[in-house]
Amino acid sequence: ERMLKPLKIGSTEGKLSTFLVEPCVDHSQDEEMYLSVYSSREGDTILFHHEGGVDVGDVDSKAKKLDIPAGSQPSLDDLKELVSGASPDQQSVLMPFVGALYQVYVDLFFTYLEINPLVIHSGKVHILDLAAKLDATAEYLCKAKWGDIEFPPPFGRDAYPEEAYIAEMDAKSGASLKLTIL
Repeated sequence: ERMLKPLKIGSTEGKLSTFLVEPCVDHSQDEEMYLSVYSSREGDTILFHHEGGVDVGDVDSKAKKLDIPAGSQPSLDDLKELVSGASPDQQSVLMPFVGALYQVYVDLFFTYLEINPLVIHSGKVHILDLAAKLDATAEYLCKAKWGDIEFPPPFGRDAYPEEAYIAEMDAKSGASLKLTIL
């Protein structure tokens, strides 16, 4: 009923064209955890906190932090220390998950990835909410891995035909071609 109808969020008005509907994972709040990865000039940082969800608060001050220099990989000891606030059963599931997630993060040129909440229920990892940013300038390197992905215009602004044409040229070129009409 809200598809493609005007919606106002704060002072910005736009239309929502895509909705994700996912199955509910029955869990308690004490099973919710927080995990994020972000990039900087020096390398990547992984934040983990054994408490997550809506009331996670200031994760920068609460979470365990693992800095990974550019071109490096976290060791098993690094991962064990990172998730040490979780229960031993959760740690045994979290360590390989975080290691594999970081590898995907690097391979697909993410610049930011946040999972909140992350739930381990019956020995399985459930990602209940995820926000991520891809490095759009890496499209020529990752097009085959990313598949057919479009970078939509910001909420509240439809793409102009000229912007779509330049984006199509960018996808076919090794050069970086961008156009935003202001």
